[in-house]
Amino acid sequence: MTRGERTSSTSLFGLALAGFVLVAGSLVGGVWLYNENTLQKPLEKVLLANAQNEVIKVDVHYDGWIDTHTVVFDLTDISGNTRELDVLRVLLQYAQEQKDNRFGKVILAAFGQKKFFLTGDYFQQLGREYRTQNPIYTMRTFANHVSTLDGEKPFPEVNNGGLMGFGEELEQFNDFSKRWYVTDFVGRHK
Repeated sequence: MTRGERTSSTSLFGLALAGFVLVAGSLVGGVWLYNENTLQKPLEKVLLANAQNEVIKVDVHYDGWIDTHTVVFDLTDISGNTRELDVLRVLLQYAQEQKDNRFGKVILAAFGQKKFFLTGDYFQQLGREYRTQNPIYTMRTFANHVSTLDGEKPFPEVNNGGLMGFGEELEQFNDFSKRWYVTDFVGRHK
C-alpha cells in the first residue's frame, strides 16, 4: 500500500467515524427531544400552574427512553415540608394533563429507583376523573391500584366499612408513600 493509499483510507475511516458520531448524536438528541416534548413539558406545565407544586421535582420519560408504552414518573427531590397529598396532587394533575394518551403502565420511581407501577388504564382514569372525583376517595383507594415491579399487589382492597375501613385505607396510603419515596428522602437528608 502506498503512502497516498494509506492517507486516503485513513481519511475515509475518519469520515465514516464522523458520520457515525453525527448519526448517533442525532438519534440520542431526537429521543431526548421526543421525551421532553411529549412527557416532560406537560409535567412542567402542571408544576408551574400551581404554586403548591413548587415543593416537588419530578423527571418523567419513557422507560429506557424509547418504550412509548411505559412512562417513568421519577420523584427527584421534594422539600422537607412536602406532604404526601402534595405528591399525589402532582401525580393526579399530571394524569389529567395526559388523560388523552394511552400507556400500558406508569412506573412510580423515586431518586432514580423504580418502585411501583400503575396500569395505564388506571392512570388514564385518574386523569379523566381528576376534576370530578373526591380527592379523599382517590387517596383512600389509590394504594389498591399499585403493583410492585414484579406484578404483585402489596395493598389489598379493604373490606371493612366505616371508620375502621377508612383508617386502614389511610394506613395503606401512608405505607405506600413511605415505600415509594418517604424512607429514601429521610435517608438522604440525615
